[in-house]
Amino acid sequence: MQDTMYDKDITLSEVFECYDKISDKAVKGWATRYIGEILLNIDNQHISEAEDWFKKAIEVDKENKTMWSLGSDYALYAELFRRKGDKSKAKENLIKAVGILKKCGADGWVEKYEKELAALA
Repeated sequence: MQDTMYDKDITLSEVFECYDKISDKAVKGWATRYIGEILLNIDNQHISEAEDWFKKAIEVDKENKTMWSLGSDYALYAELFRRKGDKSKAKENLIKAVGILKKCGADGWVEKYEKELAALA
């Protein structure tokens, strides 16, 4: 079977190198959030690093006014706090995500995150 680019293992340093080459502002915000998500899902040792990337994604998407991405940033930031056991901050960030996504008309995402909010109660 022929190797494809999907068969290759990559390192975090390679991910960061690719990130540094991104010049498009909207793509940069998107990539910032996904790096945070990767770090969040690797293991518990990367949670603080993931938090830094989520904060950065929020800043970038606010600056770029990419509102759907900003709502998604807050939702993932809420997941980070949920995993850390901080329900208060998880709720706070989910509320922000829901408010932004409502303005975007992203009803399916709003419904999903409202259910997550109810589960945190």
